Amino acid sequence: MYTKTTAMANSSLFEQLSTIQDVKKKPRNRMMTIQKNYSDTFFQFKKPVTLTANNGIALLVVTADPHDPSSYEEYILQGSITLESNVYFNTLTVTDQCSIFLEPQLSDEPILISVAQQFKVKNNQPLIQIESIFSIVYQVKTAPFALTHQNRDYCELIIVDQGEINHQINGNELILGQHECILLFPGEDYSQTVHKEGVTTYLTIMFKAKGLEDEMSQKIYHLTSKHSSLVDRMVKLSTNPTSYYTSDEIFLSFKNLLMSLIQGQADTIEEPTTSMRENYENELFQAIADYLHQNVEEQNQVNDLVDHFALSRSTLQMLFKKYANTSPKAYINQLRLQRSKVLIRESKMSLSEIASELGYGSIQYFSRAFSREFGMSPSSYAKSIIK
Repeated sequence: MYTKTTAMANSSLFEQLSTIQDVKKKPRNRMMTIQKNYSDTFFQFKKPVTLTANNGIALLVVTADPHDPSSYEEYILQGSITLESNVYFNTLTVTDQCSIFLEPQLSDEPILISVAQQFKVKNNQPLIQIESIFSIVYQVKTAPFALTHQNRDYCELIIVDQGEINHQINGNELILGQHECILLFPGEDYSQTVHKEGVTTYLTIMFKAKGLEDEMSQKIYHLTSKHSSLVDRMVKLSTNPTSYYTSDEIFLSFKNLLMSLIQGQADTIEEPTTSMRENYENELFQAIADYLHQNVEEQNQVNDLVDHFALSRSTLQMLFKKYANTSPKAYINQLRLQRSKVLIRESKMSLSEIASELGYGSIQYFSRAFSREFGMSPSSYAKSIIK
């Protein structure tokens, strides 16, 4: 990719012609069609010579010393220029082919100078090509957790947002902590385990790509604030598409993320950005809610949740207020009372046994709580079922 054109150049080797001069010196012959994007030859005219772009895109290579590649200047040819006397130059095609007008003075013929090192148009094809992004999955796990992945024909980027997760890959153990990630290639079977108490949350991006080098695999990368912003944008777009071009933006953000990780563009590590944090909080609340639903008869208290999920009481209160608009204690009581209705309908247990089963200290306490929640006593509810 080139960032300079002759129309905006400041070079001692040529002069950009103005519009009036262009008219006066309009080329009339010597149109040259260029089909090569490489050369090992420079031209030199003893007198000034005019070059004018015609069709396609031509690259002008100029120098005062053809045998010193570091002196070569490269410009996209735009409009008309006049090369100074004795300047060495050549034009290559950037597109499939191009044409220019070359106007020397009178019968001035070029001298050809061969150089040892061939010069050519830069290859603008990207080395890394993202072919497909199959999924962007945010997951919440608590210990003990174990899963084995085999026969994968795609790449995975695993980003840990909270906690710690162990990976066993071809006999190597890699432990990812908060704000760390790992790139896994196709054919690399691996297992994931969570041993550490508390909650581990991580993002898995499954994709197919070309151009990734082998040394990128099984290497722990540290997520920076720049990376977090890119991840945040991908998560937000994947869960809430904003336009027809959402997929294009996800692909661009993901490629930028890979490139900045690979090139080591780091800055200070910061807290996860909004979408990552929202996903973490939402998934964490769902994990707590699922745990309570599955263990409603275990007589869980708020302190039990604090210990099991390694959270502070304030964080627990915030999650239930945000996602259930109630307190953890009230949520647990509601679950118990809902469960009590199921037991009254479907079991042969007495009301006293149900109260004891669900952790109520007495039948009177259970009856008052049931009446406040449903507007009738447990005994009245039982009788209404029979009728």
